[in-house]
Amino acid sequence: MRSESNRRNGQSIVLFLILLGIMAGIMSLSFDMGRGYLLKTRMQSAADAASLAAARELPFIGTANAVAMNYAQRNGFVNGVDGITVEAFPYPSKSNWYYVKISGPSNHLIAPLIGFRQATVSVMAVSEFNAYLPLDISGGGQYGTNGIVTLSVFGPYAYYSYGDAFSTKWLDNGSLNPDYKANGYDFVLNVPNDYYAKNGTNLVKLEIFDPDTYNNGGTDAYPGVRIDEIRSAPGGSHPQPSNQRNTTVYSLYAPDNTPNDYSDDVLVATAVYGPNVTTTDMKWVTPSGFTFNINNYGTGNYRVNVKSTDGSSENGFNLRAGPSTGAFDPANGTSINALGALPMNFNGSGVVTVKLGYVAGEAAGKNMHVNKFDTDVGAKSITYKCDALPGQWTGTLSDNGKWKEDIVSIPAGYTGGTWTATYTAGLQDTSVWTMWFEGTVQGQPGFVRLVK
Repeated sequence: MRSESNRRNGQSIVLFLILLGIMAGIMSLSFDMGRGYLLKTRMQSAADAASLAAARELPFIGTANAVAMNYAQRNGFVNGVDGITVEAFPYPSKSNWYYVKISGPSNHLIAPLIGFRQATVSVMAVSEFNAYLPLDISGGGQYGTNGIVTLSVFGPYAYYSYGDAFSTKWLDNGSLNPDYKANGYDFVLNVPNDYYAKNGTNLVKLEIFDPDTYNNGGTDAYPGVRIDEIRSAPGGSHPQPSNQRNTTVYSLYAPDNTPNDYSDDVLVATAVYGPNVTTTDMKWVTPSGFTFNINNYGTGNYRVNVKSTDGSSENGFNLRAGPSTGAFDPANGTSINALGALPMNFNGSGVVTVKLGYVAGEAAGKNMHVNKFDTDVGAKSITYKCDALPGQWTGTLSDNGKWKEDIVSIPAGYTGGTWTATYTAGLQDTSVWTMWFEGTVQGQPGFVRLVK
């Protein structure tokens, strides 16, 4: 009996030891798999960052490659060190895509006890660069002359459905607006190399029409009398502004060689127009510092930033530039385009030919995207045309507080041309338009996003 009992006890001990070994193996693998997962997460973040940063440098491949390696290193992964491999290059079939792959060993701490010393971890990321296309600010009128359409910016406390997707902090239901951009809108003032030859001066004056949000003798927009719309705060779940009328900040920045990086921009001048400014209503004015000498800053693309910091109303305004003396001449060589987004308001009902601007030949064979927000008040139709292509393209209208995108496939033989959109809408129709194409143009700003 005793030997049988001892045999059974021995079997139990052996079984226990086997189970203990299995459990230890599972625990060791689980522990090291967790470490491998954390490593893979770090790798993926590094690959994403490297790919996005490199894509911003396209079409300059050498710079993009160097930036990718730099961002991988800044996130802890150096090619050729500790078994790490970083592969980075433009995507073979897409000139505006950039590929990054990071591979390396995950060294186990416990699993070697059961014969598993390491595993290979590998991740990849692909980002694309999409070039913003210029959006002419003159609407259906002439550059520097107020027409049926002017530029506009709502205060951060306004309703989202009023038509300004990027300036309002909250949606109509009181939740945060995912489209909100605290830095507002950017415009490009181009001062050409032959500016002095055209005008006999190196001085450039940037003028703003009605930069305030104060209506003398009126409370709402009406053509030829006022272009601002004084709107009450939404109330309810929306925080209240300190004043219904906006505070608007205008900033002018000098040209530089990094159009996608605003952190190094040199400020030329800033002007703030609060809710109680009355002297600039319905007038072209030049704020202090907004007359500058191109000998100091050079020719090229100056950035004009416009943002609202208070209020619930709509500030209608306009921009133009030229010599500091004499009457404004629209043929002085300067031009102003919206960068990335065009906010505009109808000051009367009618038809406007929105000048979408020149789209370069780099867009051949690619898709052009035009996205419209809140084209609803009296809106009837949108039709796109290009002076270098036959025919036309019918666009789609967006509903109140909604986006609607049109995608135009540009023919492979396209060499460049100026695009327009004929838009029919009503008084006080405020909308925002964005425009870009799936590619790069040297020196032209754009945005990047992960695609894989």
